[in-house]
Amino acid sequence: MRKVFYMAVLALLAVACAKQGYPSGGPKDTEPPQAVSCTPQNESRNFGKNQFAVHFNEYVVLKDAENNVLISPPMKQKPEFTAQGKKVVVKIKDTLQANTTYLFQFKGAVIDYTEGNALPSFEYVFSTGDVMDTLMLAGHVTQARNGALWKETLTVAAYRGADTMPSFVTRTDPTGGFAFHYIPSGDYRIVAFEDRDRDLQVGASEPVAWDEVRHAATDSVDSAGIVCLRISAPERKAQRLLKSEFTEKGRIILVAALPMQHPVLSGEAVEWRLNERRDTMTVWCLNAKCDSTVLMLSDEGMSDTLKLRYRQTKSRPRRARGVQAPQPGDSPQPLMRELCGGSDAFYDDLRLAFSVPIVKVADSAMAEVMWMKDSSVSRYPLLLDSTGLMARIDATLRSGESYHVRLRDSLFTNLYGTPTDSLSFTLTPRDYATLTLHVDNQTGSPLVVEVLDNRDTVVQQMTLPSQGGTLRFSHLKAAEYRLRAVLDVDANGSWTTGDYRLRRQPEECLLYEKKLQLREKWELEERWTVTTQTQ
Repeated sequence: MRKVFYMAVLALLAVACAKQGYPSGGPKDTEPPQAVSCTPQNESRNFGKNQFAVHFNEYVVLKDAENNVLISPPMKQKPEFTAQGKKVVVKIKDTLQANTTYLFQFKGAVIDYTEGNALPSFEYVFSTGDVMDTLMLAGHVTQARNGALWKETLTVAAYRGADTMPSFVTRTDPTGGFAFHYIPSGDYRIVAFEDRDRDLQVGASEPVAWDEVRHAATDSVDSAGIVCLRISAPERKAQRLLKSEFTEKGRIILVAALPMQHPVLSGEAVEWRLNERRDTMTVWCLNAKCDSTVLMLSDEGMSDTLKLRYRQTKSRPRRARGVQAPQPGDSPQPLMRELCGGSDAFYDDLRLAFSVPIVKVADSAMAEVMWMKDSSVSRYPLLLDSTGLMARIDATLRSGESYHVRLRDSLFTNLYGTPTDSLSFTLTPRDYATLTLHVDNQTGSPLVVEVLDNRDTVVQQMTLPSQGGTLRFSHLKAAEYRLRAVLDVDANGSWTTGDYRLRRQPEECLLYEKKLQLREKWELEERWTVTTQTQ
């Protein structure tokens, strides 16, 4: 399959001036310009000119030619590109190397004058000596995290020996494929990167893929000769504050680039809480009317003094007479709300959320739960968590049965001294599924085994030692899942991205071959022998 795909890619990149083929258009001109001849002719030898021209079948213009024309080997001084009627003229300003094959790749640089249809790819090649280099290399780039093809355009560079600048360059197509044409024999190091600043150098923050193995140029490419690269974006190692603002009077949001390790917040009297990822801090001023403050936030690698002022960005709508306007410190959401209503509620997950931290719970705070089947009522305790922003109803419910839950007012009091309103809701608990996974780990590295939903989101994950073992994933909703194993080489319990400067490849991720369909009350058992792609 790969062989067929790459033969199609290579056919698209064919260089003969008069052999371009494109899909037919309708009444409106949708065809790109077609090259009809070249001066000097394409694949000329003993090239000694300082310019060449490509002639087309219609009037053309150029689009960002400096960036959309790739030259191999790269030239220190960029040529001058001009569109003159039905031809494109390229004036060479650099001194050409002797006995060298030069390739000019026009990647969407030529468009027709009337409709703006772009010629997706065209190549002009010449040799300054008697011999034309005719070898090639081809490959594709996939995402290191999930194996999907990389769809964004990448610059791909081929290096000879210990060269720090590329010997040859090309770009990926929309499917992540790439090919080098007209290169001499030799072994090449291949690197693919975004090259945002167009300097042919890998930037510190640019996604990059490379291979430690050098690849020999050949006269044809089959599936065995395809270069396979895995791309990842480098980690942000510098902690910094990304966002700090009043979201309303008395309430501030602080967002950091990385999870906060041991944050310290000082200044005017405040209460604060971190989210589960520890990268977002919500701050409540003890003065509910506060609209300006100075705060000092410090964490590992970060220290900031923040001067904040509340700014109302949108005018409030005019209220009808007799309707009370919101007071400072009021939350845009209810003081207390359920997180377990409707048909998505699960039998052990009846939770309440609060918009402002709770500081006081009424004595013997209970929730009344009515079984809709016979209208019988039971009372269950309310358990507040350590953040003061979540409470759980410690109830025992039956799967598939409907219940009505009622909480009277004033059960909780927040840090502003405001008691909660009453709350009632109806729910129908559903049972979870359970997955037991027996893993034979043959990789020699510890594993992080992840359960993925149909959006490739990690639902649950567990770690395994290098010898393998049995994992039990409980409380899975009825749905379709996939399994992914991360070769946790650094044993940090999570996937580690690549680092080109340290020559550290991204940790390998392996997908289980089957999709798993789980239903309520199911207990599914699977066995997985995990091996690396090179085993």
